[in-house]
Amino acid sequence: MGLTTIDVSAFATGHEPGATGDEIAALLDETCRETGFFLVTGHGIDPEITARMFAATEEFFALPVADKDRIAIGKSPCHRGYVGIGAEALDGVGDMKESLDTGCEHPADHPEVLAGTPLYGPNQFPDLSGFRAAWEAYFAAAREACERVQRAMARALGRPDDFFLTMGEIQYHLRMLHYPPRRETGTGPERLGCGAHTDFGTMTLLADDGIGGLQVMTRSGDWIDVVAPPGHLVANFGDLMSIWTNDRWVSNPHRVINPPERHRYSVPMFVAPQFHTEISNLIDGEEAKYPPQGAGDYLVSRIDDTHTYRNPLLAG
Repeated sequence: MGLTTIDVSAFATGHEPGATGDEIAALLDETCRETGFFLVTGHGIDPEITARMFAATEEFFALPVADKDRIAIGKSPCHRGYVGIGAEALDGVGDMKESLDTGCEHPADHPEVLAGTPLYGPNQFPDLSGFRAAWEAYFAAAREACERVQRAMARALGRPDDFFLTMGEIQYHLRMLHYPPRRETGTGPERLGCGAHTDFGTMTLLADDGIGGLQVMTRSGDWIDVVAPPGHLVANFGDLMSIWTNDRWVSNPHRVINPPERHRYSVPMFVAPQFHTEISNLIDGEEAKYPPQGAGDYLVSRIDDTHTYRNPLLAG
């Protein structure tokens, strides 16, 4: 079973999608009633920008652990920084991956920083030549790509195209991920690089290196391999979007199995509404299956449940 490919170029910033947008929105809605995963083209990210981001990612993860730990996530007040192998446990067991978590850059005088709102603040970047420039270029391009998808999502739900983009400052979190090969970790395929989980926010847009290992569970309970051809991104919905659509769209469980011999790298952009947004049923004529959720409270609760630096019980 392959994933549906959706071209979102018609939803580029400043472009009027017209009837083409209606067709795209209908395809998205049809696809995501069964599987909340799909492939994205027309996202607008220049391949050179992606290549520089992956080169910078590989350079960072090749550093000694002591150097990476200089920007450990536990040193950040806003969940930004390096997460070592085994320090995140998405299914209760330490994942065989490491990551660098970043997000929108919030200065000290940002209102949410001044208010002490969780997840708002500055990033921690490695002291590597060219890393910040590569990150800034990719972050900006991925943000535009996410906005294209969100416009298509809004139209699919019968809302104005900019519905999700005008609800306050959206939270964008970009992660760089490294999955060492099993020959280095000394583990079998049963010890996952990324444990089975659902994403927390509204949507995720992921670029990977084509090595493979990502698997998605369908509504029937079967695991399928996800392969993204060159130039394609993988999009999926998270829990908050499932709640927002009253389960019309699926937040699928997914996992990653480390390749046996090769290193795997991926760069997902996670999207969530402004921290104080109330998430409640958007589907007209349906009784809500879930009570209203505070977007930020939900995100923080899931982060607390899966990171050892926030929950020492996971370390055991």
